[in-house]
Order: sequence, then structure tokens, then C-alpha cells
Amino acid sequence: MSHLICYHHNRFASLEDVSIPVNDLGYQRGYGIFDFLRVAGETPLYVDDHLNRFFYSAAEMHLPVKQTKEELLQIIRQMISVNQLPYSGIRIMLSGGSSPDGYQITEPNLVIVQVPLTPPPDQLLLPGYKVVTYAHQRQMPHVKTTDYLMAIWLQPWVKEQGADDVLYHHNGIVSEFPRSNFFLVADEQSLVTPASNILHGVTRKQILQVAKAKGMNVVEKDISIEEIRSAKEAFISSSTKRVIPIRQLDEIRFAPYTAASVTAQLFVWLQQHEIATAAKAD
Repeated sequence: MSHLICYHHNRFASLEDVSIPVNDLGYQRGYGIFDFLRVAGETPLYVDDHLNRFFYSAAEMHLPVKQTKEELLQIIRQMISVNQLPYSGIRIMLSGGSSPDGYQITEPNLVIVQVPLTPPPDQLLLPGYKVVTYAHQRQMPHVKTTDYLMAIWLQPWVKEQGADDVLYHHNGIVSEFPRSNFFLVADEQSLVTPASNILHGVTRKQILQVAKAKGMNVVEKDISIEEIRSAKEAFISSSTKRVIPIRQLDEIRFAPYTAASVTAQLFVWLQQHEIATAAKAD
């Protein structure tokens, strides 16, 4: 993996040659942003959406980006062409830069790396995840920052619960998973997802689009923990997971998922949408 080509200091270099100064705000204060996208062969998936979110996050965090969107896309495509990985992920990272006082933003450090990635499953992962809830609200949830302090700190506790992931909530209103979005299936025609205090995931966007195209009633609103009790199904979405059903949330258990489940149908529709999008990009 160290022989992979990445981008740093405005040039391509081997991953083993990349370093970040110890006075960088990303290292000292955890001040930075990133975005992550999947690559199938030589096709970066939903790259426009990811780059748009990257530039939005940078602006929100007062981090100037020297490159244009088109220049970043060219860098990404060149990296993919050189590394020749069959399936991979691209991580674009931007930190606060080398700070003279550990507090002041200077010229940001941009690092783009490509890493081997296991493709998401081609079939719905059954029986699904067990998830637990935890009272927490991320700072600046609309920005994809590098701050995963709570998520990492909670990992031992999540494992002790025999769970696969943790869903954040605040004042009884659920928001998101540390790296994923949350959906409810209220009935055969209604898909519900949190509207506020979340990161608007790229896969979340694709799911909403395909659900609407298939005639489903899509609702973005606050969801209470009590409301989950009456839901028919629930699932997780992310770039690396696509769609994973939830079999249990705290003590709430959902009926076993089958090929006829709405979650399973959405998985197929999303997969078809991804294939069509990749073909169009080629």
C-alpha cells in the first residue's frame, strides 16, 4: 500500500513520502475536513456530489482550497489511472495548516489518497444490524469534519452491547450514525429520514432520488425514538455500505427482511442506479 501514488504539496508522491508537520491544526486540534468516495475500476462514483460537499465543508470551516473543482477531478482521475486498483476509495483531506500558535488557520494542507476497498455487498446484508442509541449531537453536523472523537470513544461500549453501530439522538429526536444516515420505512409507500442536525450523505441523496422516481412518498423530518416503534422497517445508508437493514434498535425489533421488503427493493433500485450512473460517467 505504501507504493500507491497520492497527492500532497501540489504534487504526486508515494504514500510513504507523505508527512504532515506536527504544528498542523489537523494534528494539534483536529481541525480539518475530508470527503470519501468509492471508485469502481476507473470510475469515481458520484464524484460531483462529493466534490460539491467537499468545497461546501471547506467554506464552512474557513479553509481556502487552491484548486478548482475541475482541477481536483483531474488529480483524482490521474491518481486512479496510475494506481490501477480494481476497487478503491478516494479520501480528500484538508487541514487547518501549520499554525504558529496552535490556534490560527494558515495555508491548509491538502492530501488526497487512494486506498484499496472491499466492494459493498451485491445482496442485502441479512439479518441486518443491531444498533443502539446514544445521546449526542455532533458539532457542525452539516460539515464533514475529521472530528470522530465520540464515535471512536464509544466503540468499546457499542461492542459490549453486542451492537454493530450507534445512532445519535438529542432530546428524544434521532439524527444519524457516526458514518451513516438513518431511514425509516413507515409503510410500503412511505420513506422517512431525519431532516436536521445531520450530514447530508451522498448515498442518502441517491436513495431519495430513486425512491421518488419509483413513486414512494419521501418525507424529511424530525423523527422521535417513539416513532421508530411503529415503523415497518429501518435501515442504514452510506457510500461504503449502500443499504444495510436494521434488525434491532435498542429493544425495538423489526420483522425479518425478505426480498419483498421495501428495504430490499430500495437496495436493488440503488444498485441499478449506481450501475447506470457509472456507465454514463464512462
